[in-house]
Amino acid sequence: MSRRTFDPRTLAVTAVMTAIVFVLTRMIQVPTPAKGYIHLGDAGIFFSAFAFGPWVGAVAGGLGTGLADITSGYPQWAIFSLLIHGLQGWVVGWGSERWPGVTGLILSTVVGGVIVVVGYLGAGMLLSGVGAALGELPLNVLQVAVGAAIGASLFALVRQAYPPIAHLGRRQ
Repeated sequence: MSRRTFDPRTLAVTAVMTAIVFVLTRMIQVPTPAKGYIHLGDAGIFFSAFAFGPWVGAVAGGLGTGLADITSGYPQWAIFSLLIHGLQGWVVGWGSERWPGVTGLILSTVVGGVIVVVGYLGAGMLLSGVGAALGELPLNVLQVAVGAAIGASLFALVRQAYPPIAHLGRRQ
């Protein structure tokens, strides 16, 4: 029976990707009707999940966006961001590993996007009411679509330029 170890490279990659997601989430924040904001953090989440797998995607997505909420004056959203974007990162990473190639990227991106849109619809209803949550629905779709396009494009370019990226951040 072999035991999988947590490689120091995985910790380093996870920390760097968490910081990148945090910065992308904080860099540009467009306020929404539900007293939240849309951001570019999804680009980092999609990239980290595609490049480094489900666990790096989950930790980077959840912690990066949750910490951004806390430090941006949106602490009421932090637990939702931790859970929603963490699940998004895990599902996207898992799906893209399970179904390699363009089909896996597209399928996992769609499922990850649905998780974000539905998750924030529910969170917005709890925090701000049905009207405000429905008002931000198209903005969340836009956020996910832009993040997916940037994250997938960046991943394709980096993988082409540096093929060993497939081995970084993976549990051995």
